[in-house]
Amino acid sequence: MIEKNKIFIAAAIFAFISSLFIFGAGKADALIIDQVIAVVNKTPVTLYEFANFDRQDFEDYERMQNEASQGIFTASDSRIMSKTKDILNILIDNILLKQEEEKAAIYISPKRLDEYIKAVAHANNLTESQFFNFLSKRGISKKEYIKQVKNNFTKMELLRKVYGNKMAITKPQLLAYYKKNIEEFRGEPKVDLKLIFLSVPANSGKKAEQKIYEKILKIRSEAVAGSESFSDLARKYSQDPSEKNGGRIGYVFKNKLSPNFSDTAFKLHVGEVSGVIRTPFGYALLKSVGKKMGAFKTYKQAKQGILSVLEKYKTNKYLMKLLNKARKNSYIKILIAV
Repeated sequence: MIEKNKIFIAAAIFAFISSLFIFGAGKADALIIDQVIAVVNKTPVTLYEFANFDRQDFEDYERMQNEASQGIFTASDSRIMSKTKDILNILIDNILLKQEEEKAAIYISPKRLDEYIKAVAHANNLTESQFFNFLSKRGISKKEYIKQVKNNFTKMELLRKVYGNKMAITKPQLLAYYKKNIEEFRGEPKVDLKLIFLSVPANSGKKAEQKIYEKILKIRSEAVAGSESFSDLARKYSQDPSEKNGGRIGYVFKNKLSPNFSDTAFKLHVGEVSGVIRTPFGYALLKSVGKKMGAFKTYKQAKQGILSVLEKYKTNKYLMKLLNKARKNSYIKILIAV
């Protein structure tokens, strides 16, 4: 059994942090009437909570209701109702989850939260103060961040308490995922290229540009026929700095090239010369002189990523299972039309 309580941190942790706060960033006005829109085991869900969760969708819902009272119906009504239903279900699930956590008496110590936050800050080369300053600039308060981290820990502890070893991820499971999805762990391929480039000055007229186009067509014909090597042609005609190396620009990854170059370069067979490529600055020819497929990550290199994927999958799976069971055993009354 692998160790389960490691804190896996990378630069992408900030993306995770931000994702915790997709909803509920704004505050609803105190003027909103606190109407009960649903009841979950005697716990009310209010209109204020809806507004606080997603202000824009709340305003869309309110507008739709006002228009409906005047006999006005629009094509967007079904979309608004669907979104309202989704949000209401999320609010209900949040209450059910909280109730299950309370029944299970889950406790997360302040020390554990503090250690986690220090580890996150340290992993990103920040002090705690710098880390919370970073969050503050992105609209996330220290209090709200700690609350969200605690909620996430509490949820995981609940699932482990209810489902025990089913939540664990074993080495055989990690290896099986690696073997089944090996292509996910292949590195990026790259191609070795040579280039011939003819510039088209910005003030060129159609006739001048046509002459340059005809010139590069002739160069291509010579390169394809082999009457002169691509390297010699590059040294003779190319207006790119690579002409000194016979047009050789070396191995490049696809995402390092402009789209019109990458689409062409990665379709070429080794030894093949491309057609004429129009760029914002002129005309170009490419020749592929080598290809390298991306090397596969070893199991050891891929293990942490696989663990994250399987943890997410199991968390979602057993969270849905727990909530479905809680719904069946709970009194849930929705008091608005959805």
